[in-house]
This record gives sequence, C-alpha cells and structure tokens, in this order.
Amino acid sequence: MLSLEVGQDRSGGNLRGRCGVVIDVNSELLTSAASAAGAVALVFVGGWDNARRTRKAEARKDAAADRAALEAQADELVAAVLALKVAGHTHDQFFAGWQAKGRLAANWLTQGMTVVAFSRRDVYAKALAFFSVGDRLLERWDRDTAASAAGLAAPLSRLGAAAAPLMRRAEPGIAAAAEAVYEAAVGHHGDDDRMAQALETFHAVLRTALEPPPPRGPLAGPGAPPAGRERVAVPALVGPVVLARTPGSK
Repeated sequence: MLSLEVGQDRSGGNLRGRCGVVIDVNSELLTSAASAAGAVALVFVGGWDNARRTRKAEARKDAAADRAALEAQADELVAAVLALKVAGHTHDQFFAGWQAKGRLAANWLTQGMTVVAFSRRDVYAKALAFFSVGDRLLERWDRDTAASAAGLAAPLSRLGAAAAPLMRRAEPGIAAAAEAVYEAAVGHHGDDDRMAQALETFHAVLRTALEPPPPRGPLAGPGAPPAGRERVAVPALVGPVVLARTPGSK
C-alpha cells in the first residue's frame, strides 16, 4: 500500500503531499457519492421495472385462465340445456300431451274390443273385461310415466350444476343471462321462443365478456408498439451532480 504524508498548503485551502501533488479531498468524495447514488438508483429502477413486468404477466395469465373457465362453463350450460330438451321432448312424446293420451285410448279400445269379440260370456261380463283391459293399461301407463319423469332428474341436476357457477360470475350480464336460460328451461319447458331468446341474450353477453381488454394508457392508438412489446418510461431519478471545490483548487 502506498502511503503519502499530507500537510496543509500555506498558499490555499488544499492539501499538498510531500511529493508536491495537490489532492482535492472534497471533489473526490462528491464524485464517489454521486457514482454510488447512481448505481443504487439504477438497481432500484431495474428491480421496480422487473417487478412491474412480472405483475402484468401474471395478471394477463390469470385473465386468460378466467376467460377459459368462463367459456368452459358456458359450453357446459348449453350442453345441459340441449340434454334436458332432448329428454323432455322424449317424455312429452310418449307420456304427455293429447297425442300420447290419444294413443293410450286407441290402444285401450283396440285391446278391449278384441277381448269382447272373442268372449262367449254375457254382456255384463264382456263390459267388465273391457274395463279390466283399460285398468291394466292405465296402471302400466302410470308406471312408465313415473319412470320417464324420474329419468328427467339427471339432466335437470346437470343443468342446475352448470348454471350455478355462471350465476355467481361478476361480469356484466352473465349472471342474469344464465338465470334467464335456467328459468326458460325449467319453468317454461316447451316454450321454444322463450328459450331461443334467452340463449341469444346469453351468447351476446358472453361474447362481450370473452373479449380481451383493450390496451390502456399511451399504448392505445395508432402509435402503439406490436403485441408482446411495450414502452417503459423510466423516471429521471438522478439529477445533475454539482461538485464543490475548496478555495484554490483548479
């Protein structure tokens, strides 16, 4: 290590070594302090920018995952509505409406008249046999109707499970539209116009909710950079440094 003896210069306020070199102590200290402050500021700005980029990337990732979950929930709701519609129409075709009851009456009449035609008993016995056929047909009809109605429990449960998470969504219009679809499917079964209107409204609000948010701030507009790149405005944290010299320094 090089050691210099330093003494007070009589001609001024600087320090002069025995070798005749003038050392400006105040200038060196200020220069070192300014360099250290600049390095700390650059480290701070770099860390702040990296943290900001990380937060924005995580926010975009979470938003994309939430949109994917919403789309999956909407697909399940539509599939549940179609499953219930098919099951309900099948039940109505065989066990509900005047057509189904007309087929039951025609079957009763055909079988009852066949029994009466081949019976050799008196009129009272023939009438009793005719109504016995109807009683058997009605009993079987009731069992088949109950079994078909019980089969609607599965698609109804699926519809309820599909509509429940959508009714808790915070996006504008999603919860109300999902509830309208559920009400049209359960409370107004067979009203195809109401169901079509409810599904149309649901698809409209879903399309809006699935659109990615537009860029905000100065990035929006014709001068915006390409996708995946962004401008970063770094504040000027380090201003000009003024070095103070002692009297007599050059």
